[in-house]
Amino acid sequence: MKVAHFGNFSPNRAGIHTAARDLILAERSVGIESNYIDYGSEANCTFSRVWMKDGEVETVSPDWAINEADIIVHHSAIPPKVQETDKPIVMYLHGRPEYSFMLDWGKKTGCLREEMHRVGLPQYKKFITFWKGHIDYWKYLFPNREIGLVTPPIDLNKYSVEGKTHQFGKDCGAPNILICDMWREDITPFNTVIATMKFVEKYCPTAKIHIIAVPHPNSNPVIDPMFGNLRKSGYIGKLSTIVSDLDKIMRASDMLVSPVGIETRTILEASALGLPVVAGTGCSLASFTSDPRDIDGTVKAIKNCWERSKTTTKNDIRKKIEKNYGLEKTGIEVNKLYEGVLKNGNI
Repeated sequence: MKVAHFGNFSPNRAGIHTAARDLILAERSVGIESNYIDYGSEANCTFSRVWMKDGEVETVSPDWAINEADIIVHHSAIPPKVQETDKPIVMYLHGRPEYSFMLDWGKKTGCLREEMHRVGLPQYKKFITFWKGHIDYWKYLFPNREIGLVTPPIDLNKYSVEGKTHQFGKDCGAPNILICDMWREDITPFNTVIATMKFVEKYCPTAKIHIIAVPHPNSNPVIDPMFGNLRKSGYIGKLSTIVSDLDKIMRASDMLVSPVGIETRTILEASALGLPVVAGTGCSLASFTSDPRDIDGTVKAIKNCWERSKTTTKNDIRKKIEKNYGLEKTGIEVNKLYEGVLKNGNI
């Protein structure tokens, strides 16, 4: 089987890219010939960068999809000349449903409308999500379309407990608490930052909070003065926009705190590296969960997590990930879905 993945090739800049890359590695682990085709890097979506590299994955020409592939995979965009072939197309629903809705609601993009449009095209044979909790949303938004479910892919060799570690230097705390979710319309780390600061003030004044993926000030003028005021507390250590060495920062941290209630890349990668996690209600990987808007409840969850972490090793947390995640596990699941598409047009 040969599978062509189309997306915007953007290492260290977008979770959708990392998921696409790891899906390719997962497919290769079970014998599928799988390749990445860069598409959508410019506004008119006519530019394809060939031979870009991210680890073991290199981009190839769109011609490979047209001439060789059995299945086309849609991540963020597909060239018209590929879409017009008779090859079956599979689409991964990377975004949270509410986030897709809010992008449309705020007239930033036609994200949800575009997804609903694809549902009506006969070439699109399967829609797949990584999160069981999203199926109820998609099944009503996409009536008469069965939604496939696969385990989120992660390269456990790349995200291992042992490896290079960031040095916080003067920003180092005891413990080092990491917050590194993207700031998006449906949920931001805003409440999580406040709750974590209250935990430090009340229970652990030696801690430092490291916040990664902060929006660039040019994109939101409230960011600079807001964090300028928050920093006056003395509780915040490293503060940064998106970084390329997040795995090193995670290894140097003692805990991750997230507002999200699903197993996002951030939570999955942190858990694979052995970090205890406090996350939003419903997250199966978190040591403790809370409603992120319940500040006192989140403070309690962070306190409980910190106390438990004193008797739980990083390897204990890692073992849970190894049991339920991995490239081969995801590869087996997607192979079954793809075989169903090739045999029946669906499964």
